[in-house]
Amino acid sequence: MTNDPGAPNGDSRPRTSAAADWDERERKAGEARRRERVELRDLLCTKGVERVEAGYDGYGDSGNVNHVTVSPTDIEVKELATRLADFIWAIAYNLNPGFEIDDGGEGTLTWDIGKDRIDVNHVAFIYDSFESVHEDV
Repeated sequence: MTNDPGAPNGDSRPRTSAAADWDERERKAGEARRRERVELRDLLCTKGVERVEAGYDGYGDSGNVNHVTVSPTDIEVKELATRLADFIWAIAYNLNPGFEIDDGGEGTLTWDIGKDRIDVNHVAFIYDSFESVHEDV
């Protein structure tokens, strides 16, 4: 950090670098994911959920969590649906940032609630092309 007494408003508060700002945002986002994981796990345990499975995909600069199922299947989690989908997206995106850009990617997330183990199987779609030009051969 450096002081900038020459700032237009005479602000001499410490300035941070863009990298330090990024690191701080990432640290806070990681803490938020950890808190949400604990809270969701507690709520799911209370309902008797043993396992969560979800599918997600993204391409062309957008993406979605397409389905979320819980086991046992007779347990209702409708009131947690949006929160759970947001958490799933945050985990998948943190592991594969930017996967929804261009050709995109897709994956599945499995959360063993009892063991608190999350496994993500992700596939990135990559389009390649090779050009060959031959003139006056």
